[in-house]
Amino acid sequence: MTIKQRNISPFSSILKGEFITNQISRDLIPLLILIVFLALINIKSSFNAENLLKKSINLEREVADLRLTYITSKSDLMILYRRSNFENVVKDLGLKTSILPPEIIER
Repeated sequence: MTIKQRNISPFSSILKGEFITNQISRDLIPLLILIVFLALINIKSSFNAENLLKKSINLEREVADLRLTYITSKSDLMILYRRSNFENVVKDLGLKTSILPPEIIER
């Protein structure tokens, strides 16, 4: 008995699944598993990189907001520390600004 060899294109053998039964293909199965594993790791790392990028963008926005808050708080404090503002606050206590300049005490 002779077995007839069929001329099958590689594409049709892949679609029919005949490439798995071939001995050469069985030897390549570990390589295919490794390639699939590496592809999955690549996909996972790209998702992690996207998540890190999103977190970085959110943190940059938060830093910008905190900087604006810092600047406004600093300007509010500068207004409070002005001499005219202090004079108005202590005026109710009966204190006033000295007209005489300060004297240096020497030993």
